[in-house]
Amino acid sequence: MISVIEAHQILHENMPVPVTEIVGLADAHLRRLSDDIEAPESSPRYTNSAMDGFAVRWEDCSEASSDHPVCLKVIGESQAGIPFKGIITSSSAIRISTGAMLPEGADTIVRVEDTRENGENVEILSVKTKGQDVRYEGEEFKKGTRLFSKGMVLGARELALLAAVGQYTVPVYAPPKVAILVTGTELAPPDTTDIKSHQIRDSNSIMLAAAVRESGAHISSISHIKDSLEQTIEAVKNASMTGNRIILCSGGVSVGKHDHVKEAALTAGFKELFWKIRQKPGKPLFVCRLEGTLLFGLPGNPVSAFMCFINYVRPVLAELQGVESIHHSITAKTIKRVSNTGSRTNFIRVTVENKPNKLAVITEMTQQGSHMLSTIVHADGYIVLEPGQILEPESLVEVFLF
Repeated sequence: MISVIEAHQILHENMPVPVTEIVGLADAHLRRLSDDIEAPESSPRYTNSAMDGFAVRWEDCSEASSDHPVCLKVIGESQAGIPFKGIITSSSAIRISTGAMLPEGADTIVRVEDTRENGENVEILSVKTKGQDVRYEGEEFKKGTRLFSKGMVLGARELALLAAVGQYTVPVYAPPKVAILVTGTELAPPDTTDIKSHQIRDSNSIMLAAAVRESGAHISSISHIKDSLEQTIEAVKNASMTGNRIILCSGGVSVGKHDHVKEAALTAGFKELFWKIRQKPGKPLFVCRLEGTLLFGLPGNPVSAFMCFINYVRPVLAELQGVESIHHSITAKTIKRVSNTGSRTNFIRVTVENKPNKLAVITEMTQQGSHMLSTIVHADGYIVLEPGQILEPESLVEVFLF
């Protein structure tokens, strides 16, 4: 058996090369950028008004007040989308709408509520500063400014900004394709109503599929395979020839007579990277590689499969999308003593309690069985304890959140 650290190092050294592509904004939602994005134009694109009012020259009305208003002749209008094409002259004003281009020669906006119209003229009752309510070209950012960095997820806000500056295509990481193979003759579909006494319902396929989607990857296929070497070889070969970056096999990786995943993968041409890790749960994890495809042989127990996915598969999916990690951890403290008296690294599921203005505290789940799905459902995350490690009450520890 190898250590957890050794397993991560081997995976990092055998990482498939990420695939990138160019997509339109409509297809870029929740995708990760594969390169930095620089602004193709400035924002605002042109100097414009922040208010409805009148565009004026500061020198014409700087002394205006309600007691001594300044009278200016209105010589035109600048609307949003229909700019005034002339040049503002002395003692004149241009009616202007919010977002409309500032006319040449004007340098200040007087709001409607600070004016009084009088026929073809407008009386300026108040103007505080030169340049008030003017949005200057490039004041938000200049052309060439870095807007987004490689690895960033494009959500609604980011897409809006890209559209606003005319960046209609973006470079993104292609979602890694994942095939899921669930082994086990004893498995029955979750919706089976006439389940036999010797069967159990398959929960791993739907769990792993959801976990893959949550990691930003694409599921190409989900297959159920009986405990047959021939069927397993055929399924692994098919999955390896359809462009999948990751193949997830659930079950069939231990040392039993009917555990065929390891032999099937090697027969299909995969090269073993490691088998068995000094950890609990998930000791029999098997990983192999064929060219640009990694195959993970996850344990069949649901908790073991999930913990192996979280700790090993999800980081790989993250790297294939240009980031080091797509899960989060926090620092918390223990309430009670937590220890690992075993000989393997232990992933201990815990609950986290957060209170305002206080450090989060954790409690170890009382049940840690690898067959007990409730231990990951009701847990908030897990801590990693090495053999013989003891955490006394009030100890600080890193918690990896689900």
